[in-house]
Amino acid sequence: MNTALILAGGLDLRFQMDIPKQFVNVNNRPIIVYTLESFQNHPDIDEIVVSCLSGWEELVRVYGKQFNITKLKDIIPGGKDAQESTYRGLEAMKDRMESGDIVVVHDAIRPMVSEEIITKSMRMCRKKGMGVAATYIMDTIMNSGDGTEGYESINRYKIMKVQTPQSFDFQLLWELHNRAIRENCLGAWDNSSMITNLGEKVCFSKGSDLNLKINTVEDVEMFRALYQMKHPEEVMEEKQGNE
Repeated sequence: MNTALILAGGLDLRFQMDIPKQFVNVNNRPIIVYTLESFQNHPDIDEIVVSCLSGWEELVRVYGKQFNITKLKDIIPGGKDAQESTYRGLEAMKDRMESGDIVVVHDAIRPMVSEEIITKSMRMCRKKGMGVAATYIMDTIMNSGDGTEGYESINRYKIMKVQTPQSFDFQLLWELHNRAIRENCLGAWDNSSMITNLGEKVCFSKGSDLNLKINTVEDVEMFRALYQMKHPEEVMEEKQGNE
């Protein structure tokens, strides 16, 4: 069993739009739907579980029916942070998952995730027990206390930019989450952070700079432009249908 756990529980008060990022419409589809479709269409994903912002669960259910997300199995309330949201998702699926089954954790606000990135994450998981999508950093990196001055240049070749998807042997991730609770190692912003906070290493799989994370209004427009470049005919059909 391979389950995609989509984290859609976040509410960023800095995001300058009236609704949460994952529900913003782009070309007549919410961002979360693009993400769900990526896993719906992946041949190795058997089911999808969404850990959702409280109060928005029914809307996700409606989207699942409207956009034919037939693999959508469960929609559960998310937690106060990504670690708790992940734990709740794992808890919801634990009775049907076994050692050797894979859970692919992915941010709802990364709608451009490709089949190749998902596949490589799962492939690495089968080899090493986990596969965390990551890319090299091409920009100069500096330490800064306040964002106005820099005081130390960091060797960019020793740093990786971590993304989702992050695939794990289910039993391994379940045990790590429960260990984190026992050791009061809480509040991590993703599974890779939780694992390194526990003193363990993370195994990387190949990510992509096109695997955009929607953090700002500008990112929404960038996603819109990139999607139109990759799917010009689809976007044109939608525009004509609205005229």
